Amino acid sequence: MNFQVALATDIGHRRRNEDRVGHWSTGQSWLLALADGMGGHPYGDRAAEGALQTLSDLFLRQARPELPMPGAFLKMAFQEAHRRLTTEAEEWRLKEHHCTTLVACVMQKGLLWWAHCGDSRLYLSRSGELVVRTRDHSLAERREELAARLKPGKNAPGHVLVSCLGGKHQPTVESGGPWSLAEGDRILLCSDGLWGPLAEAELLHDLHHGEMPAVVPALVKTALDAAASGSDNVTALGCLCQPGSPQVSWEPAPAALLVASPDTQFNTLPDPGPRPR
Repeated sequence: MNFQVALATDIGHRRRNEDRVGHWSTGQSWLLALADGMGGHPYGDRAAEGALQTLSDLFLRQARPELPMPGAFLKMAFQEAHRRLTTEAEEWRLKEHHCTTLVACVMQKGLLWWAHCGDSRLYLSRSGELVVRTRDHSLAERREELAARLKPGKNAPGHVLVSCLGGKHQPTVESGGPWSLAEGDRILLCSDGLWGPLAEAELLHDLHHGEMPAVVPALVKTALDAAASGSDNVTALGCLCQPGSPQVSWEPAPAALLVASPDTQFNTLPDPGPRPR
């Protein structure tokens, strides 16, 4: 099985783009990943970029040309990304930890594995019908469950994340798979700036109409138009499963990493000064 991959991002009505997205391949194993740096914390863009860098480093080192245990790899890579972010925050003496969401998947031997932390999502659809969607680590996702426990007159909490990478608490990392892929299946990784303004039915409908190089930027534009002046950073990575034998390669293909739109102003870490002896 081969894969057609396309990605797009837009800064929306924000001061900077803190989304990061990329995909990597050895010819027999594929890694897709998307991170959304948390805007309420300093250096969210650096956190998102660092998380993807960790995943790509580990993937390109361990996929030779396949990963021995893709599910275990994703769990390990997420924990390592969290560890590196917390270590960096301590080394650079950040007053607050820099944090990010993360969603990623591995495709290998016609199977799909995925993992996520936060509210960046993975969708897997077949013939326009939803097969898999990750469940956000947010209070909003638990709204119905919480509403049943609330006293009359109380409202369920809004969209507040309860887990992320880089924070002071151990992250919740959920994983799934392996799931058998079929010809025509479509996979979408996206930040909340895309799924937030769109009804799920509309998102799935648009995902299945056209080739990925046209579908993905069209989805981003639809989300931007729907959110109007309230739009967040919007980022999407789409993948179409196609027939054919994978290209055999023992050397990883060069990383394809879209760090942000061309006009993004990057947030750099401050100079921490001399290290204590």
